[in-house]
Amino acid sequence: MGAVRRYGQACPIATAMDVLGERWTVLILRELLLGPKRFTEILGRMPSIGPNRLTDRLRTLHAIGVVSKAEPTPEYTLTEFGEGLRIPIIGLGLWGLGLMSNGVDPSTARPDMVALCMTAAADPGRLADLALECDVDAGGRFSMTVSDGVLQVRSGPSPASSPSTIACDAGTFIALSLGSETPSAAVSSGRLTMGGDIAAVSRLFETFAEAARRHTAGQPAPLTT
Repeated sequence: MGAVRRYGQACPIATAMDVLGERWTVLILRELLLGPKRFTEILGRMPSIGPNRLTDRLRTLHAIGVVSKAEPTPEYTLTEFGEGLRIPIIGLGLWGLGLMSNGVDPSTARPDMVALCMTAAADPGRLADLALECDVDAGGRFSMTVSDGVLQVRSGPSPASSPSTIACDAGTFIALSLGSETPSAAVSSGRLTMGGDIAAVSRLFETFAEAARRHTAGQPAPLTT
C-alpha cells in the first residue's frame, strides 16, 4: 500500500477509505461481486482506467487480502475478507439510485449491475417461495438464481442444465426492473422473449419493481456540477 494516500487517522472508516477512496477501486470490486474475472474482462468493463492503473489497484487489493489470484488460474476473485464489502458496496449502489432523479440511463447503465443491486433491495419475503434459475441475455450474459429467499447474480450464462431464459435489450431489462414496463407488455411489443418458468420470471420483475419504487421514493434534488 506504499502508493496509497492515507488520511492518517486511526479510525475504521478512514482506514477503509485509505483503500476504497482511490479512484476506480470500488468499481473493480463491483465487477468481482459478479464473480471471478480475468484482467482483460475487468479492463473491458472500464477501459478508461488503463492497464497500468488497473494493475496497480489489483496489486494493492491483493496485498491487503481483498482479492486473490491463485496460479495457474488467470482470474481474480474476492477473498472471504473481500466478500465483507458486498453489502457496503451494493448499499452504495442503492443509495446512488436515490440520487438519480432523472432515472437510470439505459444507454450507459448495465442490467447486470441493476440486478446486483436488487440482491440487497428485493424483499426476501417476496422471494421466500420462489425457486428460479434464469439465464439473461440483455446486451451481456449473466444469470439470476433465487433459492430460499436469496437472490444471486453472476456474470456469464446460468450453469443450470435447463434454466429459464430472458432475452431483451438493456433498456427493456432496466424498464422491467424499475417497474416502468411490465413483462406482458414487453412480450407483446416483441422487445422481450422469455422461456421456461415465465410466471416465476414475471414475479421476480414485480419484486424488482416494488424494491425500486421503495428506494426511489422521496428522491433528493438533482445533482448539479
